[in-house]
Amino acid sequence: MDQLRDFERNIELLIGRPTNLRPFVCDGSPFDCKMFIVGLNPASLMKASFWDFWHPGAGFDKRAWFEAYKAERMNRPLKPGRTRRSPISNSRRVIEWIITSLGSVRALETNIYSAATEAYRDLEQRQRLTAPFDFLLDAIKPAVIVVHGSDAVSHIVQKELSVPIIEVSHFSRGWSRQAATDLGLRVRAILGK
Repeated sequence: MDQLRDFERNIELLIGRPTNLRPFVCDGSPFDCKMFIVGLNPASLMKASFWDFWHPGAGFDKRAWFEAYKAERMNRPLKPGRTRRSPISNSRRVIEWIITSLGSVRALETNIYSAATEAYRDLEQRQRLTAPFDFLLDAIKPAVIVVHGSDAVSHIVQKELSVPIIEVSHFSRGWSRQAATDLGLRVRAILGK
């Protein structure tokens, strides 16, 4: 309990409260997560704050976050020329497939940068802060990391971490349910689960 309280205090110092940053998503305590799924930055902007889904002593409520994510996504105006929007992004769909295949292994979904933008090019220089991500790596010490997308891979490789790192293409395109399931099974094999 003290560990989670200290974690909450430290993450609050890094991102503020309230915040429009999304340092991570997980189901329950981040300390139960043996693996990280790492991208570059969240792509879906949300009005809800990270803290709306954080419960002291329990951790992050992914189920409530996911419902808010889908509701906000469906209520967002369409871009010119578009007639419909999927309830979840391609990347989110792949992440959910991976998580389903993990069995009892818990995953922490995070990004190098915590600020959400629809496109990476929209991420301003002042938003390119890695302190929340660096804190998560140090505090949780994942046993395996799956990193998707060349920019995120480049950042992770520079860190010279001593844990297994699985580098894959970005989850936004080219992934099938089978490929995502196979990736989850690969993580389980690494962890002996």
